[in-house]
Amino acid sequence: MQYNDIPSIADIKSLAHNRHPASISLFLRTTPLTQKAQQDRVRLSNLAHDAMQQVDRGQLSKAEYADLEANLADVVEDDEFWAHQAESLAVFATPKKVRTFRLPNHLVDGFEVSDRFHLTPLMRALTFPHHAIVLVLGQNAVRVIEMTGDTPAGEVHVPRMPEDAASVARKASILGRSPKGRLHGSEGQKVHLVAYARAVDAALRPFLAGSEEPLVLVANEPLRSIFLKICSYHHILPNQPSGVAEESPNHEITAAARALVDASHEDYLRELHATYAARAGSRRATDSVSEISRKATFGAVEMLMVDMDATLHGTVDKDTGDVVLADAAGPETYDILSEIACRTLERGGRVYSVRQEDLPGSSPMAAILRVPI
Repeated sequence: MQYNDIPSIADIKSLAHNRHPASISLFLRTTPLTQKAQQDRVRLSNLAHDAMQQVDRGQLSKAEYADLEANLADVVEDDEFWAHQAESLAVFATPKKVRTFRLPNHLVDGFEVSDRFHLTPLMRALTFPHHAIVLVLGQNAVRVIEMTGDTPAGEVHVPRMPEDAASVARKASILGRSPKGRLHGSEGQKVHLVAYARAVDAALRPFLAGSEEPLVLVANEPLRSIFLKICSYHHILPNQPSGVAEESPNHEITAAARALVDASHEDYLRELHATYAARAGSRRATDSVSEISRKATFGAVEMLMVDMDATLHGTVDKDTGDVVLADAAGPETYDILSEIACRTLERGGRVYSVRQEDLPGSSPMAAILRVPI
């Protein structure tokens, strides 16, 4: 099964606080197939070598340079680490520390060297739900499927998950008649199904705690409607995957679930574009990088969309947010798109790292503002 280290908002904020003249950000497309990991290790080694060539050695002591080189080498040489990979790898290194994230989305190979980390590619993992959980819920059985990237999905064990509705009711079958004076027939069956749904929800609660990936429900009526009413997880999708039911095999269910998750993401992007267009009429939306930078610095960006693959080198004034563009990357510059995205997060805004074709215009970023320009 694919291994993922999905970053949290706290992780990104922590990385955004980093300041060191030799901060290296590496991005590599990888494969979750262990037998093919060796070629990925070679590619990472080559990227690390190229990045080290751009480090300004005049700003580091010999010991610091050696520590940075060793931190990158530790990642390349870790056999156990390479035995468990995903679709992409992000590495953030300084002489003092190295962080790695194995990601379910597809990143472009590359690196950045500056006094801060390049984080917009990492933010993609928080934007698009490549990872999802599928709950296949039937009266006579329940299974949970983990869906990640392009790899085959697999069932996962969830502690305290009931086997079926009858086991929750402590009966041989919930279809049987109850003793006189108790609920029976269809009314009694509904009571048992509600209890069953609550038991399933209780088992899922610690399993999904702290996560935001979509939960896809596959169930027949009336159990489907019952579970949707009592489910405590906020990220459950309301629609049923097309063309499948609880009896369908795992591969058919995951294919339909992927299509549903993709469609849900596209719907959300359309909603963002509609909101952006509506706010533009009242001067509460802009795709001007310099304007967004100033607004982000003062906490006036409510939502930011940024091209995950784009870089724009220069500097951003700490106090005013004024942008100064550079002709090329250099030791005194950094990606200002990443810097603006980090400032937006720091000041309570939302950031969506998207492809250029998902932006409302040709600019590498677009923002919905809290106040008019």
